[in-house]
Amino acid sequence: MPDYHTPSEVRYRIQTPNSSPRRVRVIALTDNDPEVATCRAYANVEFSMASEFAALLQCPDADAGPNPDALNGWLGTPDTVVISGREGDDAQAVAVAAKTYRMNGVTVSVVISPSEKKSGSTAETLRPYSTMMVLSTNAGYLDDLLSALGA
Repeated sequence: MPDYHTPSEVRYRIQTPNSSPRRVRVIALTDNDPEVATCRAYANVEFSMASEFAALLQCPDADAGPNPDALNGWLGTPDTVVISGREGDDAQAVAVAAKTYRMNGVTVSVVISPSEKKSGSTAETLRPYSTMMVLSTNAGYLDDLLSALGA
């Protein structure tokens, strides 16, 4: 016999969904990524630059190492991270961040657009740490992805 829900329970489930809004973070591999620039209008998305994280990883005192509080502050506590860049972008520093996110159970999506550089190194660097990787051929994929995430 099927378990029918009472009308009051159905109203409760509609008005109070069982999932809260996602905390989405977009990390741009370059400071002038055109895909990221078109998506800055999303109010519920935090945007960051890979260069900021790379600067935190470089420390003047080799004995002390990077400041863990500063690194944790930059990483934050997102539910979903989207890394956006073009093929040929340097992804070494963001790979460290992506690895940390994955170890903490965060979904990491990577959107790589083609460029005149045909190295393949950007995608290969991030592939081990990504939950989903898209090698996009069309402009606007990042915008579509953020929209689908409900951002």
